[in-house]
Amino acid sequence: MAPEAYDLVWSLGRPNSAAEAALMADAAFDPHYRETWTAAQMAAILAEDGGWIVLGHDKAGLSAFGLCRQVLDEAELLLCATRRDMRQRGIGRALIGQIIETARNRNVRRLFLEVRSSNLAARALYKATGFREAGRRPGYYRTSTGESIDALTLDRIL
Repeated sequence: MAPEAYDLVWSLGRPNSAAEAALMADAAFDPHYRETWTAAQMAAILAEDGGWIVLGHDKAGLSAFGLCRQVLDEAELLLCATRRDMRQRGIGRALIGQIIETARNRNVRRLFLEVRSSNLAARALYKATGFREAGRRPGYYRTSTGESIDALTLDRIL
């Protein structure tokens, strides 16, 4: 992992962290793929008993986050992002590590996520951090121009 990844301060957020995460996500995601969530959607997850968010801050502010939802001993990584100017520095790998550590502390035994099949960078990150393909949802995503893209479901036993 790049040394820069260790310059972040990691913490668990609260429901009021949703606005900051949504703002960063809006800048991090390509709007063509319609993947970002609103602050209200994130806050709703965080208001649930099983909702949690991992935040990574540097001197400039929020650099990475991972929004999760847990049910019993399983959790799903619903949305995660790294600030565009912080990519390719090991932050994504550090974020996944923080999410896994938090999940283990919450007695999660299996972590799931879903990724757009065409998102090769994210797929490589998830593979490198121990996730395996568990299923495919054909045509699950729709781009802003109507293109249909498969979703891959991935999991990792903790």
